[in-house]
Amino acid sequence: MGARGARRTTRHLLVGTALVAGLVAWALSGDNTFRLAGVLAWWTAVGVWLVAWWDGEFRLPRPRLRAEQGGYLAAAVIIVLLGAVFRFYQLEAIPPEMTSDHAEKLLDVRDVLEGARPIFFPRNTGREPAQFYVTALIAGPLGFGLSHMALKFGTALVGWLTLPLIIWAVRWGGGYSRRVALLTGFLAAISKWHVSITRVGLRFPYTPLASALTLGFLLRAMRSSADRNWVLTGLALGFGLYGYTASRILPLVVLVGLGLWAWRTPGVSWAGRGYAAMRAGLLVALSAGLAFLPLLRFSLERPDLFWYRSVTRVAEGMAEPSLSTFLLNVRNALLMFHVRGDVVWVNGVPGDPALDRVTGLLFLVGLGVLAVRLARRPALPDALVFISWPLLLLPSILALAWPNENPSLVRTGGAIPVVMLIAALGANALLRRIERPLGVWPARAGLVAALGLALVLNWRTYFTVYPRIYAQASWNSTEIAAEIERLAPAVGGVDFVYIFSYPHWVDTRNVAFNMGMPDWNRVLFEVSEIADASPEVRAIVFHPADVANRQAVFDLWPGACRWVVPSRTPGKEFIVVVRPPYCDRLEARP
Repeated sequence: MGARGARRTTRHLLVGTALVAGLVAWALSGDNTFRLAGVLAWWTAVGVWLVAWWDGEFRLPRPRLRAEQGGYLAAAVIIVLLGAVFRFYQLEAIPPEMTSDHAEKLLDVRDVLEGARPIFFPRNTGREPAQFYVTALIAGPLGFGLSHMALKFGTALVGWLTLPLIIWAVRWGGGYSRRVALLTGFLAAISKWHVSITRVGLRFPYTPLASALTLGFLLRAMRSSADRNWVLTGLALGFGLYGYTASRILPLVVLVGLGLWAWRTPGVSWAGRGYAAMRAGLLVALSAGLAFLPLLRFSLERPDLFWYRSVTRVAEGMAEPSLSTFLLNVRNALLMFHVRGDVVWVNGVPGDPALDRVTGLLFLVGLGVLAVRLARRPALPDALVFISWPLLLLPSILALAWPNENPSLVRTGGAIPVVMLIAALGANALLRRIERPLGVWPARAGLVAALGLALVLNWRTYFTVYPRIYAQASWNSTEIAAEIERLAPAVGGVDFVYIFSYPHWVDTRNVAFNMGMPDWNRVLFEVSEIADASPEVRAIVFHPADVANRQAVFDLWPGACRWVVPSRTPGKEFIVVVRPPYCDRLEARP
């Protein structure tokens, strides 16, 4: 047997081992539960599968760097550090408060810390698992506790790690120049779009991460055709589906990439191209299936839960799909970059375009550059980039049952790496065009000034405008929690303090989490509940507009004391009423 035959035999053995391990992992992934033995079998299957298709030697990169490579790496490090400033600066304060979605997330994280190991989290219409296990590590072993900060730090970290992946995907995957890769990284690092969905503490930044990783390997595979790159594409695709629901559009992007690759492969007959595409597609599908395996089993066992969130956005309550709604959504999604963006205050400044004016202009120029390049000399990376950015808007466009939710900064998050690459191509083209008449250094100085303006615009939008709007729209559960803890010693403890429910007011679960007491649940809905409440009601927090119930409590508690608690946000004040015997124990009132 020759060397080729020995390699083939070894590959067959490794593939067989991976498939057997995958079957074991499948068998041990029932009941929506990760089990240690099943996880070990799953990772064994993935690792052995990758080794089987690694068509080349495992080699460490050589440490020697040429001067231009050293400069490129230094610039990349500076850009990534700049991205860290945008993602971690004042993270504890911005954004300031939790929403009900944050409470749902912390409840899931708590389940993990208490020993639950779900593959899919069914609470709150169902969510993929990645964020909850990452946050459990941050909340538990890293000591952040069940807090807003634990959620925000986890997503900020994911968003920050996406930046070097974007630079890598452009340079190593797409084969673009170092300058284009660095420009892409810079625009992503300062992007208010990416920063806002990264710092909010919800699952949103997992889609740009999955997009950058999958596109990096896909672009590389389209340029080199090596088996390992198709396998890595599939693995990135499969693991990316554990993050956020919008990542489910990535298989379509990979399918388009495979089609482009088969169509543009030179010197091969159509039959040969078809065979190559089928082989590469099978490698991608099997690799993605192995990576996705536990979640795949759950999706087949409980398709109602797995697809619920997606189906309700597309068709809930609709008699039939509407072409006019689809076209309206397409128009609104295309306008999100320059005219009118997401209206949800959690995701960003309501109505603010996704791109600042500088990046928005560069994006338009980049689209023109790509169109001209494709017309003159089509290249696979350019073709995929040009086609993929509208495809990555589909998770927002397909909200046909809820067109008011489109455009969505979070559901279009997968487009961030591609949009920033297109803007970088525009910047690079403009620079090359003006270098000749102006000279190299004046032209570069002009570009630096433009990028500096983009930085200032993004910084101002996120760190000045966004916090003010967010604070005004959200409810100040941190201040309510602090006031309850302040008066607790006078009334015998926080268990004797209640919140009187009021429509569209604070989520009392967030108050409990801010006090570090997730089990605290002291809520009144009727005045008649006061007499039978256990523990005894000794103090009540009221919405300032709830005059009727507050007066009823005064009638029930003659001589009760009350005060208005001021807020750092005008209009968010609240009122505390304390039962008479405990008023004298209060050292001071606000």
